[in-house]
Amino acid sequence: MGRRRNGERQSETVQSVVRALTLLDALGDSRGEVGVAELSKRVGLHVSTAHRILATLVARGYGRQNPDTGRYALGAKAFHLAESYLGQMDLRRVVRPVLERLGQETGETANLVILDGREALYLDKVESPQSLRIFSRIGRRAPLYCTAAGKVLLAWRPNAEQSALLGRSPLGRLTKRTIISLSQLRRELERVREQGYGLDLEECEDGASCIAAPVRNAKDETVAAVGISGPSIRMNAQRIQGLVPSVTEAGRQASERLGWHGRPDSHQVI
Repeated sequence: MGRRRNGERQSETVQSVVRALTLLDALGDSRGEVGVAELSKRVGLHVSTAHRILATLVARGYGRQNPDTGRYALGAKAFHLAESYLGQMDLRRVVRPVLERLGQETGETANLVILDGREALYLDKVESPQSLRIFSRIGRRAPLYCTAAGKVLLAWRPNAEQSALLGRSPLGRLTKRTIISLSQLRRELERVREQGYGLDLEECEDGASCIAAPVRNAKDETVAAVGISGPSIRMNAQRIQGLVPSVTEAGRQASERLGWHGRPDSHQVI
């Protein structure tokens, strides 16, 4: 008898969870606030049952009720769950299709880069099919201040964080084109924000040029950069301008895959 009662209680608990999740789904599918009568009809529950579950969801923060109309909508905790899920997604796996398209469209080596400590970390790549190409390596690290991706990762961060990432020591010169002045770099980062992409014109390595664009998450934070790199003999000024739209579009597509819903010209400093 006791075992049967335990089984019945477990069944009731599961049923309650299913009902609550069904109501959450219905709230999520609604474009705005919705009344309890409409919700109960939509999910096949008695009004009193739906009302009781909704009260619990509201109390726990997963739902909210308009005090003026009595209608319901998703609560802040539901959005926090969604953000947690998006944050736990495998960035490399999610962005990979975008990276492959970028490589195919441009014919250059496409890279996915993240911030790791005070360096740019190359998380993934699609190698250029051309015999003359820039070789990159997954796991490679590079300075932030003289790479296109690094500039993008710096550009949308507050000045104080930029300073912490750059350190107090002078910027090292890697080529004759490397920006080594902090004030000049600040102006360069402002330009990156204004135009929505970063350039490296032989600043990190002689003979290599790169373009990169930001990848943003659902909070509009720049969490990565996508870009292309190629030999400068092929990546002249005219071709770079022709390739910029492909790179910025790849950044937009990658951002949308991470839940970003901002405007194409959104350049919020986090």
